[in-house]
Amino acid sequence: MSKKKNYQFSYLKSGVNVKLGNDLVKKIKPLSKKTLNKNVIGGIGGFGAVYELDQKRYKKPYLVSATDGVGTKILIAKELKNYKTIGIDLVAMSVNDIIVQGAKPLFFLDYLAFADLNEKIVLDVVEGISEACSKVNCAVIGGETATLPGVYNEGDYDVVGFMVGSVDKENLKLRTNTKEGDILIGLPSSGLHTNGFSLVRSIFNSDDDVSVLSKKISGESKNLGELLAEPHREYLSTIDSILNLVSGISHITGGGLRKNLPRVFSPNLVANIKKNSWDIPPLFKYIMAEGKVSEKEMFDVFNMGVGLVLIADPSHKQEILNACKDSWVLGEIELQKNFLFYSLQ
Repeated sequence: MSKKKNYQFSYLKSGVNVKLGNDLVKKIKPLSKKTLNKNVIGGIGGFGAVYELDQKRYKKPYLVSATDGVGTKILIAKELKNYKTIGIDLVAMSVNDIIVQGAKPLFFLDYLAFADLNEKIVLDVVEGISEACSKVNCAVIGGETATLPGVYNEGDYDVVGFMVGSVDKENLKLRTNTKEGDILIGLPSSGLHTNGFSLVRSIFNSDDDVSVLSKKISGESKNLGELLAEPHREYLSTIDSILNLVSGISHITGGGLRKNLPRVFSPNLVANIKKNSWDIPPLFKYIMAEGKVSEKEMFDVFNMGVGLVLIADPSHKQEILNACKDSWVLGEIELQKNFLFYSLQ
């Protein structure tokens, strides 16, 4: 009678649960299928995803791509055990990045990496992705869920999203489209979106004391944790009807107005922003006061309540303001003086 061999190593013992991964794929598929349309060829689950571009929609189509993560907002989600919101964040960020060029979403892929695979986190994040993609008619056509023991510490994970959209050549938004005299129209953010969280976590020490996230903030109905977890606002739904009236768009992400506005107009121009044209939300004032952060630093790190800026000829002002109910005139484009790209008054 042969002796039973005592095998010392296995993939499972090394930290990779293949069965759990396969089971998760089966649970993810229905969430992704909700987003599919006739342009997705062969469904999902293959080695590569195939998407047919609808040639009837375009004279000369251009593809526009974007990718992003959620930064250390992922730690706020972990502390609150609220993971669906970061799935929404992934989609909203990419949508907003591609509409800057005038593009609309076609398809989306995700990448989720773990020290040890967590079913709840995966399903919650993918549910958020599916929900957000359905809203903007974007197909979730694939992704990767990786278990990387040794790369991440126990309990750590990260998420990344990838989006491809399309725009007709004649509708492409280029920085050369903007001219002197154009107006800036602001749209409010839904909070911090996904930027500045390392500073926020440092100020409130939330990694060591989760209870701080339960604090109430004057002027807000939600507590600190709820405000920080608020998903990134998606702006396509708001501006879709007036995209053709806009010569430029700036998505106000990391670096705030100062860094992001100059990315969408020519170097000989400057954005003159009227700081008193909007009320800075209480959350930003609270962060500034609690952390004793300078106003300049706040505007260099956070969106300060301005999530998207539209640039347009003044003749389109009223039509844009009527279509975007919560928008306002933020400032105007002027010729550059003293080599500044940005003026905050």
